[in-house]
Amino acid sequence: MKRIIYDVGKWSIYLHRDARGLPSVDADDHAERRFEDELFERLYAGDAERLSPEDQDTQLAAWAESVHATCHALPDFARLSSETRGDAFAAATAIEKLMDELRPKMQQATPDAPALRRAMRAGCEKASAAVDEARSVTEGLEQVAFGSAAGRGHVAGASRPNPSSRSLAVRIRDDARLRRIALLAGRFKRIAATKHRQRVRHGADEVSDIELGADVGRLLPSALVRLRHPKLKLALLRDLSERRCLQYALRGSETLGKGPLVVALDKSGSMDGPPDTWSTAVALALLDVAQRERRPFALLGFDEGIKHEVIVKPGELLPETELFVSCGGGTDIANVMARSLEIIETNPGAMKRADIVLITDGGSSIEQAASLRARAATLGVTILGFGIGVEPSSLVPWCDEVHSVLDLDRIDDHSAEVMFGR
Repeated sequence: MKRIIYDVGKWSIYLHRDARGLPSVDADDHAERRFEDELFERLYAGDAERLSPEDQDTQLAAWAESVHATCHALPDFARLSSETRGDAFAAATAIEKLMDELRPKMQQATPDAPALRRAMRAGCEKASAAVDEARSVTEGLEQVAFGSAAGRGHVAGASRPNPSSRSLAVRIRDDARLRRIALLAGRFKRIAATKHRQRVRHGADEVSDIELGADVGRLLPSALVRLRHPKLKLALLRDLSERRCLQYALRGSETLGKGPLVVALDKSGSMDGPPDTWSTAVALALLDVAQRERRPFALLGFDEGIKHEVIVKPGELLPETELFVSCGGGTDIANVMARSLEIIETNPGAMKRADIVLITDGGSSIEQAASLRARAATLGVTILGFGIGVEPSSLVPWCDEVHSVLDLDRIDDHSAEVMFGR
């Protein structure tokens, strides 16, 4: 469709308007909206088809030409375009930030070139930050079912009934707690993914064959002995660089499956506020770990009793109601530990290996701690405790390993290794 100096495809215009919740295209679209369509096309598609001079808007062509020329000359705009290419929501998010800076310049028939460059550079910087944040928010909530699917204990597999990115973005903008959970969860998921990639592979300790490679620790003796001869040593170094040395091939027995990952979140009154936000974000990151490892995931909110419970099977989504369980009441760890072990007993993995992650800011009577720990040991269950602002000693009777949480804006590296690198 004819905009100002570019011809923009109807599909691109539809994507732009849909991502921003704007009215559909109209022949009488005002100048700002038409210019936004052109910018969107450049960010989303990378280029746009220029109109012939007779088809351009005679009143606005010179102004639009100067702005587009400034965009073309700025490395900042090129970087922004590479970040948004093929992503309609990202491109639309960027447009909003760019227009905040460019809108005052639209009143000028011939904008001052240095001022226009400064405005465009500032807009690109803000747009890039907004795109990064939007993606982090989306990543943080990708395992949550919003809308029609919310409120059900099981949200079946591959269908993802979440609302559009735009409607979710509006909701997050108006809900500071949800926004904070999403940003933290996105950050924690990236940490978890890093720990997963760095995880050491165990079990490769049985010689199964001979192969070509460059692992010095697995070279055959016949290859290593070449190091003693000056000329053969050079040949060995060449073979190492080309990965053509004879070495042992190792294999091992990998665990076929793991039991459930149960996350017990303290929902007592003292957890209200930042502690609850942090623990909910951690739960979403752990859900991502469970989905990646095809493990059943259970989330239990507790105070004196079990306040809320949901089991998410591999491929399913977490109902949004789990993000909004209110805090109130006291703390009874025995109840939630007993229920967690019941869930594991009824949902065993192939090797019955399971984990319970307990996040709390308080303690409770330890009368049943020893018997519950013995029961967990029989089931092969590891219990990890994370105490928010409490002495680790209050959780030691319940847990195999205890960590203190002091900074609710992050996860320290050691805690992340224990939590996500298992």
